[in-house]
Amino acid sequence: MNQTHLHLLTNHLPILGFFFSVILLLWGILAKSKTTIMATAVVVFLSAAGGMVANNTGEAAEEQLEQINGISHAAIHEHEEAAEAAVPFIIASGILSLAMLFFSLKNHRFSNITQWLLLASVAIGSVLSARAGFMGGKIRHSQEIGDTFPAQQEKEHQDEEKD
Repeated sequence: MNQTHLHLLTNHLPILGFFFSVILLLWGILAKSKTTIMATAVVVFLSAAGGMVANNTGEAAEEQLEQINGISHAAIHEHEEAAEAAVPFIIASGILSLAMLFFSLKNHRFSNITQWLLLASVAIGSVLSARAGFMGGKIRHSQEIGDTFPAQQEKEHQDEEKD
């Protein structure tokens, strides 16, 4: 398994993990279920760890894709930009999930506010991760998505990089 395979394998963790975590965490908060809240924190942490692996293997995946004819550099750039927007929320969610676990275990007064902060961070991270995944899908699957990156757009992108 190379870094490209690892990237493709792990990039789905924040997309799916964060999506389901929003639902589970909201359920846990409203139901006041400490078990659900803590289990969700573990899912968020693992999803965030997977997101960081995907982020750290993205450059190697890009280099390998650039060797393939017909791959749109504009699509790669769009995916990279979308992923960069998601990374701060992935990191924040991972850190907040650990803080929430700690505060919940200690029945600390910051437990409730940490739960709501985590919910907000995971919700935003979910949307941004899904967008990055969608943009990544355009790299090799533009025909199925119904979107293409024509040669003119590719040329414009290359001209921007030269400036």
